[in-house]
Amino acid sequence: MAGHKFISAQATIDDETFPGQNMTHSLISREYFRCAASKPFVRHDTRVWESSAGKEPRLRSADGRLLLGDELLADWRSRALKGSSVRLRAYYDSHPSADSRLTLDASSKNRYGDPMPKIDHQLDAAATAREGATLAHCTEVFERMVKASNGRLTGTPSVSTYWDHPAGGCRMGTDPATSVVDSYGRAHDHDNLFVIGAPTLPTGGCTNGTLTFVALSLRSAIKISEVM
Repeated sequence: MAGHKFISAQATIDDETFPGQNMTHSLISREYFRCAASKPFVRHDTRVWESSAGKEPRLRSADGRLLLGDELLADWRSRALKGSSVRLRAYYDSHPSADSRLTLDASSKNRYGDPMPKIDHQLDAAATAREGATLAHCTEVFERMVKASNGRLTGTPSVSTYWDHPAGGCRMGTDPATSVVDSYGRAHDHDNLFVIGAPTLPTGGCTNGTLTFVALSLRSAIKISEVM
């Protein structure tokens, strides 16, 4: 199984933003979407969201004093009008280990009594070894970004795993010993069986995979029409 991993951080900048005024789609940079052959492998997209963190109204001041009425409004304005808060995130490509598993969990069932899927996600040795370097690289990118707007990071960047766009489980490949299907989604051990789209991906990539899933599905559909 494969999914996104990401590194995120919070920052303050001098530039003005307007949290809540627009939809929550982020600004996206793909400067590091492709890796230079001469540099270590770190592949990611970088995103910036407007944020209201630290800018919300509060009932107590920084020293714990109760705020009401005009004092509350004055405190809120003093913080809301000084720069902006932003949320930074880098989704990066992390390769799953062959020991990762998608199995059925007999202890967890749906309302029909069917066992639910159980995901055991592990990174391969190379991906695990470069986690520290990936964090250091993305932290440096974040620091340069906020410095350009006279800002600063307000915390230490952290690593998380993102399962909203899972893939894998029936990975594609040329070797039946290490893969389930070929590049068209056709099962190595059953000519009349095709697995379509997201399950065939060997990694989760470093950005939302919907268009890739669609492209693979259309490619498989053409192949199926030719052989069936």
